[in-house]
Amino acid sequence: MALGALGFGGYALARSWMDDDERRPAVIAYVDAWKRGDYEAMYRLVDAKSQKANPKISFIADYKRANDAATTEKVVPGTVGPLLSGGKVRVPVTVETDDFGKLRGEIEFSASEDEAGEGRVAWTPALRLPGLKEGEDVTRKSGAAPTRGNIYAAGGKLLDSDALGASIAGTAGEKPTGLNRIYDDRLAGKRSSTLRFGDRVIARVKGSKGKSIKTTIRLGLQRTANDALGEQLGGIAVIKPSDGSVLALAGLAVSAPQPPGSSFKIITAAAALQYKKATPGSSYPARTYATLSGAKLRNASDEVCGGSLTNSFAHSCNSVFGPLGAKVGAKRMYSIAKKFGFMEQPDVPAAKVSTIPSVKEMKDAIAVGSAAIGQNTDNATPLQMASVAATIANKGVRVKPHVAGTKRVRTRVVSAKVAGQVRDMMVAVVQSGTGRAAAIPGVTVAGKTGTAELVSTADIAQNAANTTAWFVAFAPASNPKVAVAVMLPKAGQGGTSAAPIAKRVIQAAL
Repeated sequence: MALGALGFGGYALARSWMDDDERRPAVIAYVDAWKRGDYEAMYRLVDAKSQKANPKISFIADYKRANDAATTEKVVPGTVGPLLSGGKVRVPVTVETDDFGKLRGEIEFSASEDEAGEGRVAWTPALRLPGLKEGEDVTRKSGAAPTRGNIYAAGGKLLDSDALGASIAGTAGEKPTGLNRIYDDRLAGKRSSTLRFGDRVIARVKGSKGKSIKTTIRLGLQRTANDALGEQLGGIAVIKPSDGSVLALAGLAVSAPQPPGSSFKIITAAAALQYKKATPGSSYPARTYATLSGAKLRNASDEVCGGSLTNSFAHSCNSVFGPLGAKVGAKRMYSIAKKFGFMEQPDVPAAKVSTIPSVKEMKDAIAVGSAAIGQNTDNATPLQMASVAATIANKGVRVKPHVAGTKRVRTRVVSAKVAGQVRDMMVAVVQSGTGRAAAIPGVTVAGKTGTAELVSTADIAQNAANTTAWFVAFAPASNPKVAVAVMLPKAGQGGTSAAPIAKRVIQAAL
């Protein structure tokens, strides 16, 4: 009988700490909730005695204080160990911090089962971080704030010394804006800091001064662009094609995307040539409209135009470029527009994304054709359209626009041959087409006008308030130094309203 009891007792002992029962799973669940930062779930797994000693509000507050002091970013538990004698379970834990690197250690949990047989974890504040002992609090002592770095314009002056530059620099403080927000860590530097568990020093970090940033913005050029706008509502963006440097932003350069109108035909022409749907020798019938999906796509003012691809581009024939876009197809039009920078978040403060319809939205020929002439639901900023011009100027390689310290992101959009063909077509726009108002004596300008309809103008008298005027250009055409986009909402035709402003800015830039 005694032997039998001993045998049963041995089985019970083996089951209680050699089998997992519900204790180890409770530790696993607790650690998993900790990894997720789910303190409510963690507290539900704490045993009744620990909950009585540590109400939920203080439990969560204890973790918050420890995390704030240690600058905890992430908790990475290792493999939960086996259930040991006395309900002990050991778990290696790494806590990744913002200031102090990685805190590593093994935490020993004590687990039990409650009256219902559910696993529970005994908790004390020592379980908040690896290496923390009973009775120790977690504290961080930081030194004085280091001197903040400055933001400079391209010429060496402080960017915020000019009101226009200040709008890009933004402000520092608890909620920084503009470049001060984007580069806050670099500009602010780092305070010296010491992490203590009780009286023990766990980690020290040396302070570092804030680093200054030099931007690509040319304050004088930016003032010229702003003066060129005058009292008109609009935006101007200026880019250096070879490296994507943003030289000037004025008005609504990044913040108010508008339909780009025929300036988008730069992309459509590039797509048609790249995908061999047209050649420079292609010829098209002279007509006032094209029919796509049973709908008429009219030329501006019902103009009769056509002929060579270059002539059709120079005179901005919707009747040619709408069908060309449809011929290229929705997938390829969407794909190449993305390569040119549409649907991409710019690396410029407050800049909005320029968009085109999705492939699904361009469900028929008229939808694709409308998008191909910069209508449908196309929307672009001057920054985006200046980047389109810069890509053609840079022999088909796009450098993502940037104003400071950004890694140069280069994308081959079209071949150098195609870029050269589009460049020649853009030169024709200024020399003999709709963009003659942008011609500069002694400088060959490559450009494209755009007159985007804000409402349908097919059957109403011309009214400047019904259209957004665009002009997109680069110069000199053979050795491009600058790319410009001018956008003027409710301002009539691009060749009349926007091209003269672009000319002034290009002259100043060169």
